[in-house]
Amino acid sequence: MVRTRRIADRDRIFFLTTDLQRGVAFLSARERTVILNVLRDLRTRGDFCLYAYVVMPNHLHLLLWPDKLPLIRIMRDLKSRTGYAIAQGRKISGPIWQPRYFDNIIRRVKYFWEKLDYIHENPVTAGLAKHPRDWEWSSHRFYAKSGTVPILPDPIELPPDGNALLWPAPWS
Repeated sequence: MVRTRRIADRDRIFFLTTDLQRGVAFLSARERTVILNVLRDLRTRGDFCLYAYVVMPNHLHLLLWPDKLPLIRIMRDLKSRTGYAIAQGRKISGPIWQPRYFDNIIRRVKYFWEKLDYIHENPVTAGLAKHPRDWEWSSHRFYAKSGTVPILPDPIELPPDGNALLWPAPWS
C-alpha cells in the first residue's frame, strides 16, 4: 500500500473525511453526540478553526483550518479520544476509526462553499433526513440561521470572488 506524504498540514483550510473501521457497528445518536463533544473540547484549546461539520453513522466530515497544531495531531487527538470513549461505552476493545483519513486543501473560495454544502447535504443524500436542518449532528442550522447547533462554527470572511485564492500559491 502506498502512503502519500502530506505536503501541507496547517495554514490552509482542509476538507476532511474519516471513516469507521471495517466491521465496526454504526454510530448511535449518543455516540455521534460524544464525537461532537470531543470536537468542541478540542476546538476550545484554540488549535484550529472549525467552519463546518457533520457526523454520519459511519463517517465524519470536517471543514477546518489548523492554526497552532498540525492537521495530523488534530486528527490523532480527535480519533483517539472519540475512539476510546466509544469503545468504553460499547465495552469493546480495538480501533473504532480507520487508521487514515482523507484530506483536501481548499484552494479557492468557491470550493469552500461547495464543500460546506456537500457536508450539510450529506444526511439528505444518504436518506437520513429530508432536509439538512433535520440532522442534529451538523453545523447546517448555523448557516441557515434556523436554530441552534451543537458546536458554533468559527466566523470566516471570504472574498466575494469565487475564484479568489484562499492562500498564496505560486501557480496562481
